[in-house]
Amino acid sequence: MRIRNGIYLIISCIFFSCAQIVNPSGGNKDKNPPKPLVYAPDSAALNFKSKQIRILFDEYIQLKDLNSQLIISPPMKHQPDIKVKNKSLVVDINDTLNPNTTYAFNFGSSIADITESNSIENFQYVFSTGPFIDSLVLTGTVKDAFTLAPEKGILVMMYDTFDDSVPYKKLPNYFAKTKEDGTYRINNIREGKYKVFALKDGNANYLYDDQEEKIAFSDSLITLQKNQQLNLFLFKEIPSKQFIKKATAIEFGHLQIVFNRPIDKPNLQPLNFIANNNSWKIEQWGKANDTLNLWLPGFEKDSIRFVISDDTKIIDTLEMAIPSKTKGGRGKGDVFHLAYTTNVNGGLFDLHKAVHLQFNHPIKTETIKSTILILEDSIPMDTASLMVGVLNDGWTIISPVKYDLSRKQIAGIEQPWKENTGYAIRIMKNAITDIFGLKNDTIKLNFKTYENNYYGMLKLKLRLPPSKNDYLLNIYDDKGSVVLNNVPVNNNRMPDVIEFKPWLPGSYKMRLIYNLTNPEKWEWDTGNYLKHLQPEKVIYYPGTITIRSNWDLEQEWKVRE
Repeated sequence: MRIRNGIYLIISCIFFSCAQIVNPSGGNKDKNPPKPLVYAPDSAALNFKSKQIRILFDEYIQLKDLNSQLIISPPMKHQPDIKVKNKSLVVDINDTLNPNTTYAFNFGSSIADITESNSIENFQYVFSTGPFIDSLVLTGTVKDAFTLAPEKGILVMMYDTFDDSVPYKKLPNYFAKTKEDGTYRINNIREGKYKVFALKDGNANYLYDDQEEKIAFSDSLITLQKNQQLNLFLFKEIPSKQFIKKATAIEFGHLQIVFNRPIDKPNLQPLNFIANNNSWKIEQWGKANDTLNLWLPGFEKDSIRFVISDDTKIIDTLEMAIPSKTKGGRGKGDVFHLAYTTNVNGGLFDLHKAVHLQFNHPIKTETIKSTILILEDSIPMDTASLMVGVLNDGWTIISPVKYDLSRKQIAGIEQPWKENTGYAIRIMKNAITDIFGLKNDTIKLNFKTYENNYYGMLKLKLRLPPSKNDYLLNIYDDKGSVVLNNVPVNNNRMPDVIEFKPWLPGSYKMRLIYNLTNPEKWEWDTGNYLKHLQPEKVIYYPGTITIRSNWDLEQEWKVRE
């Protein structure tokens, strides 16, 4: 609405009036949000030079969650002061505005009435410091590069300069935030070429300056001459600098150290005692080689100090207090003792799986006594041979599966299960000793195996695009647990039908990883912005496969990249 000279003085008086706020009483409940009546300067004003914006509404208003709702594009170095005066919203601009630039103030749903808190959705005020309003639009989605799940609250940023350093050093020319469904919309863009990034901005400074932040980028410049769509895939880079994220004393003799990235050649050098060999510690590294569980079986001091290196490069020096045995175990009131968890729940058990016992401390395999009783339908079985590693915190009993003993985490007895059969396993008291000299109580496990016809079969006809590249096939259940992990498939070395049997009944999903970045590494590789490497593409089967008992499922998947 254009404000004529004849009524401008009247409107100004309304803005500066000191009317008392009185909540209405009685009547129907107000369900309508406030409506803007007058803008000063006018919305969509050209050649804008004012230092203050005033917007008059038809009722008294309040601001809700303005800090997270307000988006000003392009961003300002100095944020404006925004306050409410009665029915008016007042914006004091504290920054020098760029010439010939269209500014958009997106208030989201932060403006509401004071009676029922009815919010105006997606309220916007736009002006230009030049002779016209830019009107081009960029839309799209931002998804996690691996899961393809939509990402909420992600900055999508556009730059009109093209050197690689812009996301590190410069504020964007235009930006928007993604919604719940991962979609974004950047309005009022000037025609031209742009670099486009998405950023999960951990410190809210519009800069990619934290290695914990996630980023996405377009492979090429976007030439904007008409409205366009661009989808981006968010990933976290492997940090260039190694550091310790967290170090915790779990209990007596057990420290846990978490690093920000995997370590290639870890080395621990003690500083407050002399170690003649490596017997003072037991190192157990997680699968990703970024988490160290450090066990100290014979350590008597109340603190430990050591240097951690990756090969010859020092990462950090740690000094940690060692909890005493008298303070108990992991929780209040817990006693320092040998305990375990198991995958046997007393019900039906997978005929083709191993029984697992996961101990809370590493066990000494050389001290395990052969006092293990196995009953098959109440009839004692012959003693089976024990399959052990060197030092274990996990013990697998009775398994036809071959395990990699070099991991030093698996021990077991080779003995396949029979179908539809009841089993009882008894491990007698004091049969197992851990590295602290603690012994087990009597262990009793009972279960019955499924029948053979309980299982189904998956016959997968995988039709890959015409390419010589390898893919990695994953199949996982409805809880997200991977049941088939990173199996390489390729047009040149793949049967017409891949058979998976036996298969537990249930619902499953499939994904393929386009193994292009590092074909020798059988896992998903993330991206790297400065090296212009996108994360490896992940393709999901569009739906769910259902395996039924005693049934062969023939499933075709024509993969489209």
